[in-house]
Amino acid sequence: MSPRIIAVDDSDIAQDFISATLSELGFDDVVSFIDPRSALDAIESDEATADLILMDIMMPDIDGIELCARIRALDRWSDVPIIMLTSRTDMGSLSEAFMAGANDYVTKPFNRIELQARMRSCLRLKSELDRRRLGENRSARRRAAPGVYEATVPSLLGSKSGFQGHLMSLSPAMQKNLGLIVFRIDGDRDQSDAARAQRQELQRRVAGLFGKVEIPAQDGFAHWEDDLFVYGALHADRAQLEARAQQFISAVAEASATVKEGWTSRPLSVSACVVPPSDAAVATSLARGIQGVESAGITSAPGSICLATKDIGHQAENGQH
Repeated sequence: MSPRIIAVDDSDIAQDFISATLSELGFDDVVSFIDPRSALDAIESDEATADLILMDIMMPDIDGIELCARIRALDRWSDVPIIMLTSRTDMGSLSEAFMAGANDYVTKPFNRIELQARMRSCLRLKSELDRRRLGENRSARRRAAPGVYEATVPSLLGSKSGFQGHLMSLSPAMQKNLGLIVFRIDGDRDQSDAARAQRQELQRRVAGLFGKVEIPAQDGFAHWEDDLFVYGALHADRAQLEARAQQFISAVAEASATVKEGWTSRPLSVSACVVPPSDAAVATSLARGIQGVESAGITSAPGSICLATKDIGHQAENGQH
């Protein structure tokens, strides 16, 4: 089944071009909005659903930046990929769009192959996050932990939106020189940290330890979500990324902290998945890293480092888990 795409652009000509291009690329389920306010009303009222949103930046009444931010404020839309369509080369506007929650951008007139690649990369990442959350929701229902808590970590590390904005503002050439490390706090969610408040405290503790590790000025680090952290480094090869991953793993291990699991305790530890620089889109690399560290948590010892493979990305794209 084709993913549902929402296209928001105030130009009739642009909408016709978008619809025709998406149809050529195999995306046949497209909902178009000329008026951004109508799009927002449909989204807020649940009249519209989508797997991905294409959105122009320059629009009347509500511009793309404001519309993006208001959509991101809705919990059920927090991870629906948003790709900005813009004829502007003003990186300041793009930076604002990324800070509002956009995932990527394509300049007009866009190359259809580039658009297809960016859309599929964003959909691949969403698929991996959805798969991950499905497992977490099943675990949460089994735990039936009381209360609702907002998961936050200290500002020692960057935010997810800020990190995305920093990565996506890189030129295509620089993105090809970008290496990633995805960290995950070790432990079986079905058996440990039953209360979300305890998990939140665990995330704070790890963030505090990560924040003490010195990193190059050009690198970035952020709490991605729940027990995942993401590190980005330019011009770092596999060996350098593995060495940096080991620094953070050692920092947590040397703290000698423990985590309660039922009647027993285990050492607090993190594992990592290294994604060396490649021609893949950033979203694809993130999906590979997330799935890689998840798989390592099942098959490898705590505190281990794995290497993401292209096969993982292809599996995610095809919906195989």
